Amino acid sequence: MVRPRKRHSEPSPPPQPSGLDVNAVVSYNVKAIRERRGMTQQAVADQLAQLTGHQLPQASISAMERGFDGERRRRFDAHELYLLSVVFDVPIAYFFIPPPGTGTAELADTRRPVAELWRSLLGTESQLDAVDARLTEIKISDPGASDDVLAAIFGPGNAATNWHEHFRTWRKHRLREIEVEYGDHLDEVAEFLAEFASKIKALGPAGYLRSTSHRAGEPVLDDKEA
Repeated sequence: MVRPRKRHSEPSPPPQPSGLDVNAVVSYNVKAIRERRGMTQQAVADQLAQLTGHQLPQASISAMERGFDGERRRRFDAHELYLLSVVFDVPIAYFFIPPPGTGTAELADTRRPVAELWRSLLGTESQLDAVDARLTEIKISDPGASDDVLAAIFGPGNAATNWHEHFRTWRKHRLREIEVEYGDHLDEVAEFLAEFASKIKALGPAGYLRSTSHRAGEPVLDDKEA
C-alpha cells in the first residue's frame, strides 16, 4: 500500500477464498469508518501519503473497500492496518468487528462461525494474562504507572489514563452488550459448537482432522496409506 508496484513484476493474484474471510471483514470496516468520518477516498489516500511519503491513487482505497462485496478480495498486512488505524483514529481491533448479519456464516478456511471473531477481538481472561506477561517484558508491570511518562511525551490531554484497566472494563461491557443484543444469534453459535463437539466425539480428534482435510467425495486415507 505504501509503494506502487511495477506492473510487470506483479505476481498472479492468489485464488480467492470461498465465503467471508478476515480480509473481507477488514474491507467492510475500512469503508464503514471512512463514511463515519465523512472522508472521501481521495482524502484517505492523501492522509496515508502524509504518513508514508508515497501517494496512492484513489482507486487503491476503492479496491480496499470492494474486498467485502466485490469479486476481488483485497489482502491487508499488519503495517497497513496500523497506518489505517492512525488515519481513522481507531484501534486496530476496530477492523475485525464482524459486519452486521454475518455472525452465523462460516469464516473461510476455518470451519468456524464469523461470530467467533469476537473471541479474538475481546480475548478471554486467560489470554489477557499473556498480554500482561508481554507488557512486563517491556517494563510495564503496572500499566497505570506509564501514564506520567506518556503525559510528559504527548501532553496530559493525550495520555491514556490506565488504558490497560480501561480495556478490561470495556471488554466486560462489550461482552454484556453482546449477550443482550445478540442472545438469539449466540444460541445459533452454541448449536454450531455443539455439532462440532459431537463430530469430535464420534470420529475422535484424529478421525475428525482426517475427514476435514479432504474435499467432498475424495477418499480418506487411513494411517497405513498416509
